[in-house]
Amino acid sequence: MSCEATGLTNAVALPGENAVSARYLNVITRWIRYAIKANLYAPWPVRPDCGHFLGGLHWYGNETALPLFAIAAATASPDFDERHAGRSRDELRAMARCALRYLCFTHDTGPEDCLRPATGWNDRPAGNTKWGERGKGFFPESQCATTIAPMVLSAALLNDLLDDEDRAMLATVAADYIARFGTMAPKSGVYVDSQIEENAWTGLGLTGSLMLLPNQPDWDALWENAKRWTFCSCVTADDIVDPTPFDDAGSVADWTRFCCTVLPDGTVENHGIVHPFYAAAAISLTGLAESLVRVFGAAVPPHFHWRRPEIYAILKAWCDDFGIAHTVQGMDWPYVFLTTTCAGHALAATYLRDPDAGLLHERALRQLERSSEAHGGRCVPEEVARFCHDQQDCMIMRELGVWAAANAYLAFRLAEPACAPTEPGVFLESVRGVHVYPHGGTVLHVHDKGRTSLSWRNETMVLPATREGIRLVGCARGTLLARVAVRGKDASRKQVAFRLREDTDRVCALLIEDLAQCTVRRHVFFASLPTGKCFVHERLTALADITVEHVRQGYVSIMNDGLFAEHPDLRGRRRLYWQGNQAEFEGYASDSPDHDVTQPLAPSPWVNVDDKLGFVFETTGAAVYINRHRFVVWHAIEDDLILGLDDTPRDVPAGAEIAAMAVLCCPEQHHDDTAAHPPIRIDETDGLCTTRIDGFTCTWSFGPRPAAAIEGDG
Repeated sequence: MSCEATGLTNAVALPGENAVSARYLNVITRWIRYAIKANLYAPWPVRPDCGHFLGGLHWYGNETALPLFAIAAATASPDFDERHAGRSRDELRAMARCALRYLCFTHDTGPEDCLRPATGWNDRPAGNTKWGERGKGFFPESQCATTIAPMVLSAALLNDLLDDEDRAMLATVAADYIARFGTMAPKSGVYVDSQIEENAWTGLGLTGSLMLLPNQPDWDALWENAKRWTFCSCVTADDIVDPTPFDDAGSVADWTRFCCTVLPDGTVENHGIVHPFYAAAAISLTGLAESLVRVFGAAVPPHFHWRRPEIYAILKAWCDDFGIAHTVQGMDWPYVFLTTTCAGHALAATYLRDPDAGLLHERALRQLERSSEAHGGRCVPEEVARFCHDQQDCMIMRELGVWAAANAYLAFRLAEPACAPTEPGVFLESVRGVHVYPHGGTVLHVHDKGRTSLSWRNETMVLPATREGIRLVGCARGTLLARVAVRGKDASRKQVAFRLREDTDRVCALLIEDLAQCTVRRHVFFASLPTGKCFVHERLTALADITVEHVRQGYVSIMNDGLFAEHPDLRGRRRLYWQGNQAEFEGYASDSPDHDVTQPLAPSPWVNVDDKLGFVFETTGAAVYINRHRFVVWHAIEDDLILGLDDTPRDVPAGAEIAAMAVLCCPEQHHDDTAAHPPIRIDETDGLCTTRIDGFTCTWSFGPRPAAAIEGDG
C-alpha cells in the first residue's frame, strides 16, 4: 500500500517543546537509556528489520508497542538528547521501526509462520502464538486497541522511515480491528465491572484505525460509531433519558442508547470495588485518542469530553499532596503508578482545561522526576524487579508505564498552553469537607491533615491518611476493620443496618453486618472529626456456635517503599514509637521470609509512625508490627501494623464476644502527643455508648433504633 493510501500524509508537524513537555522528554529519555543498557530490546530473526521489547510475549503485544510509542515520541523532538539516551536518534528510530514491523508480522493478519517467540520474560503460556486474540471474545480482542493505537501514532511519527510493506501491513492490522468492532455497539455495565475502560479503549482503537484509513468504505458511519464508543465510556442512568440536544445527530439520550457505565454518584466500580484507576482510564485512554486526532490534523469531537470533567472533579478531591488518589475500597493492583497518575492530571490540565489539574499535575510530576532520576529511569526499582512478582508475573506491566509519560508528553506538545494552576490554599478550600457517595457506598472526609474514608459496600474498611497519602499509608483492602475466618464458613457479608450523619466538617456512621455466612455479627461506629482525628469502635459477636480460626483488627499498611527516593540508599525507613520503645525498620524486597521481622507492641496502648501518624487503641488481640520483605503478590514495599491479632483457633458459643477494638487515629501527630493522649473511654448506659475526644462528644447505639451523632465545637 502506498503512503497516499493511508492517512499518514495527513500527520501534522508537532509544535515545539515547552517547559513541561521538556520535563517529560527528560523522563522518557532516561528510561530509554535504561532500556538500552538493560537490553530490553532484541532482534527478531524471522523477518528482516524486526525486533521486540521485553521478550516480545506479553499481553496483546503491549510489551513492544508501548516502548515503541515512547521512543517514537521522544525521538520526534528537536531537543532529543542523544548523549542522555545512550544511542543516536537515527539508531533509536530504526529500532522503533523494527518493533513496528515485528508487531505487524506477528498480528493475526500477518503470515502464518510469523509467530512470537517460544519463551519470553514471563510465565504466560503464549509462546509460538500471534497477538490480536482472534476468536477469544470481546474483552481480549478489543483490548488490542491499546497496542494498535500506539502503533498508528508511532507510524505517524516515523512515517519518513516506513516503506510500502510497512504501511500495508499496518493498514491491514487497522482494517482488521475495524472489521471486528466498527459496527458493534458499545457495552453497558456499572456494578462489579464497569465498561468504562472497555468502551474507552475500543473507541481509541477505532479512532486510530480510522485516522490511518481515511478511505475506508463507509468511513463516515464508522467514525460516528467510534465517537459513540468514546462518548459511552462515561455515561450515567440520567443520560439514558436526557433529551438535551448534543449535536446534529441527536440528543444525549440518542447517543447513549441505554448504555450506562458510571454510578449515579459519579463513582466507578471495577473488579468489585470503587476503583479510581479505572475512572481515570476514561481520561487517559480518550486523551490518547485526542492526541491521535490532533496528530492527523482532524477536529476533536465533543464526544471525547463527555462527562470527563465530572469524573475528574471526583478524582481530584481524592488526591493526596502528591496527586495520587485515595482508594476508598482499597486496591487490587500495585498501589503506585507514578507515570499513569501524571498522565491523568496532564490530560485534564491540557485537554479538559482544568486549573486544579495543573496544581495536582505539578505535584505528581515532581515526584515522578525525583523517582526517575533516583532509579536510573526505571519505572520499577531494580530490587523490586529482582525479587517481586505481581498478579501478572514479573514486572513487565509496571515497566511499561513509560507509555503514560509519552501520553502526557504528547498532550503538552499538542494542546494550547495549560491554564494557570490553582493556588494550593484555594484548591484545598474547594475540596475540603465531607463527600458522600451513596451508590459507591463510601464517604470521604477531606480535612486539613489529610483524608479519611469509610466504605460500607464491596469492601468494609476505614482508610485514615495524612496529607502524604500513599507515601505513608498504603491502600490495602480491609484496612482497620476486622477480617475474621470461621471454620467451615466462607467469607460473606450482609448489611443489617446502616446510618450516616454528615455535616460540612464532620461525619459519623453506624454499621451492622453479618459475616461468615451469617455466623458473626459486626457492629461498627465510625467518626471523623473536624480536627482530622478518626475514631472507630468495632465489636464481633458469634451468632452461632462456631470455631474462629483467625481474627485481625486494626490492620494498616505502612508504606516503606524506596520508590519515592526519600533516602540515599533507595530503601524505605520507618521509625516506630510505642510505650517505652522505639525502633527503625528498613524497607526493601527479598526472596526470603527469614528477613521478615515481627515486633510485638503489647502492652502499649499507643503507637506512632515516624511522628506522622499516631494510634491510641484498646483491642482484645495482640498488637504487632511486621516489617515485611518478602511479598508473595507484590503491591508495594509495605509493613503491616496490626492493632489486634488473634491467630489461635478457638470455639466461641453463640452470643459470646469474638473480638473488640476501639481506636483513635491521629494524623500528623508527634509521638509525644500520642503517648500523652488519655486512654479511650467508652461509657455505655442502656445500650447508648458515648466517648469524648478533644471537646467533641460521639454517641451511638446498636440497639433496636440504631443511631450515631457527633456534638461539640472542639
